[in-house]
Amino acid sequence: MNKKIWFIGGLLTFCVSIVSCSSEFEIKETEVPKEVVSALKAKYPNANVTKWEAEREDGKFYFEAKWKENGKEKEVHISPDGSFVTEED
Repeated sequence: MNKKIWFIGGLLTFCVSIVSCSSEFEIKETEVPKEVVSALKAKYPNANVTKWEAEREDGKFYFEAKWKENGKEKEVHISPDGSFVTEED
Protein backbone atom coordinates (compact mmCIF):
# COMPACT_ATOMS: atom_id res chain seq x y z
CA MET A 1 0.00 0.00 0.00
CA ASN A 2 2.81 2.39 0.90
CA LYS A 3 4.52 1.76 -2.44
CA LYS A 4 1.28 2.53 -4.28
CA ILE A 5 0.89 5.85 -2.45
CA TRP A 6 4.51 6.79 -3.20
CA PHE A 7 4.07 5.81 -6.86
CA ILE A 8 0.89 7.85 -7.30
CA GLY A 9 2.41 10.79 -5.43
CA GLY A 10 5.53 10.61 -7.59
CA LEU A 11 3.48 10.37 -10.77
CA LEU A 12 1.34 13.36 -9.81
CA THR A 13 4.42 15.38 -8.85
CA PHE A 14 6.02 14.50 -12.18
CA CYS A 15 2.88 15.43 -14.09
CA VAL A 16 2.48 18.72 -12.25
CA SER A 17 6.13 19.64 -12.85
CA ILE A 18 5.83 18.90 -16.56
CA VAL A 19 2.47 20.60 -16.83
CA SER A 20 3.90 23.77 -15.32
CA CYS A 21 5.97 24.06 -18.51
CA SER A 22 3.04 23.26 -20.80
CA SER A 23 -0.71 23.42 -20.38
CA GLU A 24 -1.29 19.96 -21.87
CA PHE A 25 0.59 16.96 -23.17
CA GLU A 26 -0.32 13.56 -24.55
CA ILE A 27 0.32 10.50 -22.38
CA LYS A 28 -0.15 6.74 -22.65
CA GLU A 29 -2.99 5.01 -20.81
CA THR A 30 -0.39 3.12 -18.77
CA GLU A 31 0.70 6.50 -17.34
CA VAL A 32 -2.82 7.45 -16.24
CA PRO A 33 -3.64 6.65 -12.57
CA LYS A 34 -5.77 3.53 -12.18
CA GLU A 35 -8.46 5.53 -10.35
CA VAL A 36 -8.93 7.69 -13.45
CA VAL A 37 -9.08 4.76 -15.89
CA SER A 38 -11.44 2.84 -13.58
CA ALA A 39 -13.78 5.83 -13.26
CA LEU A 40 -13.90 6.23 -17.04
CA LYS A 41 -14.57 2.52 -17.66
CA ALA A 42 -17.28 2.46 -14.97
CA LYS A 43 -19.17 5.34 -16.54
CA TYR A 44 -18.37 4.56 -20.20
CA PRO A 45 -17.74 0.79 -20.42
CA ASN A 46 -17.66 0.78 -24.23
CA ALA A 47 -15.29 3.73 -24.60
CA ASN A 48 -12.27 2.92 -26.74
CA VAL A 49 -10.04 5.86 -25.79
CA THR A 50 -7.93 7.04 -28.70
CA LYS A 51 -6.10 9.80 -26.85
CA TRP A 52 -5.17 10.57 -23.24
CA GLU A 53 -3.82 13.95 -22.19
CA ALA A 54 -2.68 15.43 -18.90
CA GLU A 55 -3.80 19.06 -18.62
CA ARG A 56 -3.61 22.01 -16.32
CA GLU A 57 -6.21 24.71 -16.66
CA ASP A 58 -6.94 27.56 -14.28
CA GLY A 59 -4.52 26.05 -11.77
CA LYS A 60 -6.33 22.69 -11.75
CA PHE A 61 -4.82 19.44 -12.97
CA TYR A 62 -6.84 16.73 -14.71
CA PHE A 63 -6.68 13.95 -17.28
CA GLU A 64 -8.56 14.15 -20.56
CA ALA A 65 -9.84 11.12 -22.46
CA LYS A 66 -11.04 11.30 -26.07
CA TRP A 67 -12.86 8.72 -28.18
CA LYS A 68 -15.62 8.36 -30.79
CA GLU A 69 -19.05 6.97 -30.01
CA ASN A 70 -21.81 6.65 -32.60
CA GLY A 71 -19.78 8.84 -34.97
CA LYS A 72 -19.47 11.67 -32.41
CA GLU A 73 -16.36 12.87 -30.63
CA LYS A 74 -16.56 12.33 -26.86
CA GLU A 75 -14.29 14.01 -24.35
CA VAL A 76 -14.16 13.91 -20.56
CA HIS A 77 -11.94 15.58 -18.01
CA ILE A 78 -11.25 13.55 -14.88
CA SER A 79 -9.44 14.71 -11.76
CA PRO A 80 -6.60 12.53 -10.41
CA ASP A 81 -8.89 11.06 -7.74
CA GLY A 82 -11.27 9.73 -10.41
CA SER A 83 -14.06 12.29 -10.12
CA PHE A 84 -15.44 13.72 -13.34
CA VAL A 85 -14.82 17.41 -13.97
CA THR A 86 -16.47 17.97 -17.36
CA GLU A 87 -18.04 15.89 -20.09
CA GLU A 88 -18.44 16.96 -23.71
CA ASP A 89 -20.24 15.40 -26.67
